[in-house]
Amino acid sequence: MSTVTENNCMRCRTDCVPLANLSADGEGTSFVCVGLNRKEDRTVMEDRFTLCWKNSAVDERGHWDKRDLLDTMSVIAQALSTDENIRVSNNFTELDMQQANMLA
Repeated sequence: MSTVTENNCMRCRTDCVPLANLSADGEGTSFVCVGLNRKEDRTVMEDRFTLCWKNSAVDERGHWDKRDLLDTMSVIAQALSTDENIRVSNNFTELDMQQANMLA
């Protein structure tokens, strides 16, 4: 179950102020977080948000602007909606969807 770890940087960094995050385990081995970064740390001035994504296979940290975050949320919502429509129209379970070959 995910845990909200508000105002707590899972990386223990001091160059970003966390705004929202979720940790899969509460220990920081798997989490996603968005925070505000320092102006002097940005390569692109508009990239005032830091997005961190970490799990056992991926460890990413990058600076994003508001449009990047909004567009990413939009694309993810569209993908999840499409996936759910495919699942429901085929009377599939989540397990069916995980095993289905959508490229066939």
